[in-house]
Amino acid sequence: MNNEMIKSKIIKVSAQRHLVIPKEFYDMLNIGEEVTIELHEGHLVIKPVVKVDEAFAENLLEELVAAGLSGEELLAKFKEVKQMVLNGERPSF
Repeated sequence: MNNEMIKSKIIKVSAQRHLVIPKEFYDMLNIGEEVTIELHEGHLVIKPVVKVDEAFAENLLEELVAAGLSGEELLAKFKEVKQMVLNGERPSF
C-alpha cells in the first residue's frame, strides 16, 4: 500500500446488499462505471476497473524499448508496468 493515510467510513448495507461508496472515496479513486471486488484475508477490497485503449500495449513497449530494455528484461518490465496500470497505479520509468 502507498504512504496514504488509511481512511474509513461506516456505511449502510441495504436489504438488497447494495452499498453506496462515499463521494470522497469515489472521487479519490476516479471510479467509473465498474469496480472489481475481491475477498482478501477476510476483507472486501474494491478497486476501480481501469480501461485502457487498444494502443496501450504498443505505446508501453515503445517507451520501454526507448528506456533501453530488451529481451527477458523487457518482458518482465512490460508485465510489471501493465499490472501497475491495471491496478490504477502510475508507473515511472
